[in-house]
Amino acid sequence: MNQPLRGFERCVVVGAGPVGLVAALAAARRGVSVLVVEGEGRQRVRPGSRAIVLAYPTLRRFDAVLPGLGRAVAAEGIGLSGYDAYYAGRRVFRYRAGEGVLGRVARSDRLVTSLPQRVTETHLYEACLREGVEFRWESPVSEVVTRRDGVEVVLASGERLGAAYVIGADGARSVVRKSIGATMRGAPDDTPFIIVDVEAHPDGSTPTTPGHFYYREPRVDGRNVMHMPFRGGMRIDLQCQPGDDVDYLASPKGIREWTSRVVDPWYGNHVTWVSTYRFHQEVADTFTDRHHRVLLAGEAAHLFAPWGGRGLNSGVFDATDAASAIATALESRTRAEAVRAIARCATTRRRWGVHNRDVSSRALHVMRAPTPAIRTTRALAARIAPAFWPAGAWLANGPIQLTPPRVGSLDLY
Repeated sequence: MNQPLRGFERCVVVGAGPVGLVAALAAARRGVSVLVVEGEGRQRVRPGSRAIVLAYPTLRRFDAVLPGLGRAVAAEGIGLSGYDAYYAGRRVFRYRAGEGVLGRVARSDRLVTSLPQRVTETHLYEACLREGVEFRWESPVSEVVTRRDGVEVVLASGERLGAAYVIGADGARSVVRKSIGATMRGAPDDTPFIIVDVEAHPDGSTPTTPGHFYYREPRVDGRNVMHMPFRGGMRIDLQCQPGDDVDYLASPKGIREWTSRVVDPWYGNHVTWVSTYRFHQEVADTFTDRHHRVLLAGEAAHLFAPWGGRGLNSGVFDATDAASAIATALESRTRAEAVRAIARCATTRRRWGVHNRDVSSRALHVMRAPTPAIRTTRALAARIAPAFWPAGAWLANGPIQLTPPRVGSLDLY
């Protein structure tokens, strides 16, 4: 290796988002010396609430990495007080935490916590510092070169950092992924979505507002719309239709018009962030390099629509599994054992990536209803929902496609 970085037995994590931070923390907790390299500055401004939902298995994974971390993050967020689903203006599903048999069996305020991503990042960053993780800010990576005996991380400045292993957590435009020759497989969804963050209402009602999903909502001309609270505000999502003037709908005037029809008009005048997306449904064809020195995690490895929170939540599992595999590889007595540890992690996490892509695609299929068969199924479910609650539950679960974790397992993503 050229210019090894203060001890060859080091893991370099590329990217200081939540996935990179939890990867670094998990590796450090296993006794691995870790450096995090991030292209942006420490005081970077992170616009919007971004990934707001952390599921219970993810919080448990945080606790498994560092006891008490998941509980501390959960305490910063809010649990959902309930969830309602509507179809063509009529409610087809109602759920309240703690009410009835369903409410007592599956308390939504215990299944998820909802908070801005920057708050999660703060907890992870502070935990990393306590565990001795080092950081290089304003150090964009231009290339990663892998060899049988290690990795060179080439910075845009020309500096070369040596590492035994690298975790690529550098997002959708991942330099690490491109450097190892991995290719994203899948396709973008052609439906634009407008995502809006608004402030919490001054009357204090926002945190206890149930989540809502509206299919074919007449008040917004038959579009689908969803809203749910998070600590400090509310997220409102609009699914556009073919031929929509997306720029207008995402403008201040357009947002005021359509948000005021489904939530208190106050929110339309207190917008804090707007983003327009065409979601990708893609998974890298490999999560490691040919020398088994690199592992991909989070959006460097896969891109999903946000329904069900599969992006960040699955990224946490990618990251922590990668950290464990690298710790095992560093402890291995032979090179063959080390390779097996990395290959096993890459194969397992890619299998989960494909699973989550397929589940997310099913959610989009239910929401967009592109075929007569799914449109008929949705309409029939809405018609019988008042007398047959599983039909309403199916519609309510359509956008998120959540399934309960296996008993005794932390794995869901």
